[in-house]
Amino acid sequence: MAEKHFKSAGNLEKAKFPGQPRRVFLHTDMDAFFVSVERLLDPSLRKKPVIVTGGPSRRGVVSSASYEAREKGVRSAMPLVRALRLCPEATIIPGNFAAYARYSNLVMEILHEYTPFVEQAGIDEAYLDLTGCRLLFGNPAEVARRIRQRIREELGLPSSAGLSSAMIVSKVASALAKPNGFIEVPPGAEASFLAPLPVDALPGVGPSCRLILAEMGIRKIGELALLPPEALEAVLGSWGRTLHEYSRGIDRRRIESSEMPGSVSREMTFESDTFEYEFLRSVLLLLCDKCCAALRKGALASRRVSVKVRYSDFDTRIKSRTLPCPTDREQNIYPVALELLERLLTRGVRVRLLGVNLSALVPYSAQYELFPRTSPSGDPEKIDRLNRSLDLIRKRFGFEAIMRAGALNSARGEKTRKPPVPEPKMPNDRCQAAAM
Repeated sequence: MAEKHFKSAGNLEKAKFPGQPRRVFLHTDMDAFFVSVERLLDPSLRKKPVIVTGGPSRRGVVSSASYEAREKGVRSAMPLVRALRLCPEATIIPGNFAAYARYSNLVMEILHEYTPFVEQAGIDEAYLDLTGCRLLFGNPAEVARRIRQRIREELGLPSSAGLSSAMIVSKVASALAKPNGFIEVPPGAEASFLAPLPVDALPGVGPSCRLILAEMGIRKIGELALLPPEALEAVLGSWGRTLHEYSRGIDRRRIESSEMPGSVSREMTFESDTFEYEFLRSVLLLLCDKCCAALRKGALASRRVSVKVRYSDFDTRIKSRTLPCPTDREQNIYPVALELLERLLTRGVRVRLLGVNLSALVPYSAQYELFPRTSPSGDPEKIDRLNRSLDLIRKRFGFEAIMRAGALNSARGEKTRKPPVPEPKMPNDRCQAAAM
């Protein structure tokens, strides 16, 4: 797809930022990332319909689909059974998430060479603030071209990108540029660029929100921008006012830090739908254990716990709670997660998937526990020594080498694929960086 430079008709509305230069944000997004990595590992998959799933079972959902499969109607998060009805000739591959994480890290290394302000929004996408990069690297559009070229030549992966003065506009532009394209929205043209697009082109407008807006006669972003913000706020709450600003190309977010992930999460799809409470408790403990191990590996602590349940009818619900102080201990996280799970298990419907997300991350500091509350889980120092010992054993022998007794029942429901991960083919200096 050729690179595009969007031009709006008529007068351009120019946003002003007194006392500071206009911001320039690049959103870069890998194209069918999981499939692209699988094709690097197995070139015979090129130009064929490919579906990557979360595990070997055909009860799972689609994690990623090649564009050949998407032409048949296959989409991410679609039940695999339905995807195979749409595209029976597709090659099904259980996800090799160790390989995806490795290539994701290599992509992020390239991005960090151009700006310290990188916000990773997922394993395959990120925002970059290029405002201060002109003197060193030149025009932001040229920087975007160079980044995509390096990702293609050094890693062998296709990507798309959007460039504008607002993060939300750059995100929409990169989505429209797919596959393997680039769209630049010049300053002042943000609202004109968004106006003819359907409302669900805006991130955060899902099926429920789209239906509410359709009942109000709103189907295009330009129509949304004409509504009074108070009307949207009355229907959608505080999200309505934010959505109104997004529809006009206004995004007040800034990239503050490039070193810290937004969250850590783990989830499991079961071989058979279940409402066996003890089994769900066991899985929940395992997921909390894995999340907290990831926190400690990154010297992070979390202050917000979320639990996700997907029922057999694919209804998905999430409940969250903010903790009194940040922690990296599953002994503190699990009781909260268990209470959230019990609040979710109210439908009397079998559960298909269970997930845990830890967010509001901060760098870990022992000062959080300067005045620890009395806890039935035991002495904080002893707990930390125990957790560090577990982490060392698992680092050497694998996570399953030692497990908590309460998590043993979950082993029958977990689906993982752990083949050897080939090293990416790239210059020696980048191979060394990947190994660090």
